[in-house]
Amino acid sequence: MSNPYNSSNHNGSSVLGPTLSFKGELKADEDLLIRGKIEGTIQHSSNLKIGKEGKIKAKVNAEHIEVHGEVKGDLSGSKAVVVKDSANITGNIYSPSVSLYEGAKFNGNIDMTGKAQQASKQAEAPSQSGEEQDEPVAEKTADTGKRLETSEKRGKKVKAAAKSAANAA
Repeated sequence: MSNPYNSSNHNGSSVLGPTLSFKGELKADEDLLIRGKIEGTIQHSSNLKIGKEGKIKAKVNAEHIEVHGEVKGDLSGSKAVVVKDSANITGNIYSPSVSLYEGAKFNGNIDMTGKAQQASKQAEAPSQSGEEQDEPVAEKTADTGKRLETSEKRGKKVKAAAKSAANAA
């Protein structure tokens, strides 16, 4: 049986394991991987990753947010929010950079203007280079205007995801 808390799989992040259930206010200043259940609020000043097993019912504030699991509540990323293909989000996303991957389930609005986004710390986060990443289906960043890219890597354009991302803007 493998150890679910094996740190070699998490690149030095703190891990809230799959058997953890927490209600209340969670604050952290270090990279964090959530694999359990959290209900309440999450205030984070660094990289926050919600694993596939993660089930969040909370208002989430962090510098970088990457979602693989389930979130019911608003996400506010001061730098970026990435919604991976296994994610299921019901809530709004506030961030200057948002990436939605093919297969992700998202029901809410996206605000990239910064007007509705709460102020959060701009802590420096270590880069995560060296890993090959999938390309997003739709990506839009505030600093480049209304740019919309579709994944050519998969050999097809994903019209439904692109239309959904464009309508959310």
